[in-house]
Amino acid sequence: MADHVTSVSTITLDGAKLVADTALDTARDHGLAVCVAVVNATGNLVLVHRMDGVVEIALENAIAKANAAITFKRDTGALSDYFQQDNSLGPPMTSRPHILAVEGGEPLKTSAGTVVGALGISGAKHAEDVVCSKAAAEAFAAAS
Repeated sequence: MADHVTSVSTITLDGAKLVADTALDTARDHGLAVCVAVVNATGNLVLVHRMDGVVEIALENAIAKANAAITFKRDTGALSDYFQQDNSLGPPMTSRPHILAVEGGEPLKTSAGTVVGALGISGAKHAEDVVCSKAAAEAFAAAS
């Protein structure tokens, strides 16, 4: 039986709160308004925080960035670069409504490198979103 069953390590609500708090603190430090979405290892939404004043589309985009990061187990900036290099994959993947391959999505890894979830940040410029997402992912890894 053990050969037919696997266990999945996944982020907890407390882990998701750490990620969101770090992302929001980073956004505030940079004078930004963003939305942060955290999904677990199976891509289910764990937590969303939306700052006051963030554009409406940011919620949908943050979730789509988190979905992209967990689906492909890589940050969405690298994923965007990959899709641009391989044109056979880019259009089919980036046209899906739940996948957004632009900067601001990060897989969440433990200090041992296990992917246990992902986050997406949206609401500012992509280069600003990624500052928040990287800070949050690094804080999570350091605490795990």
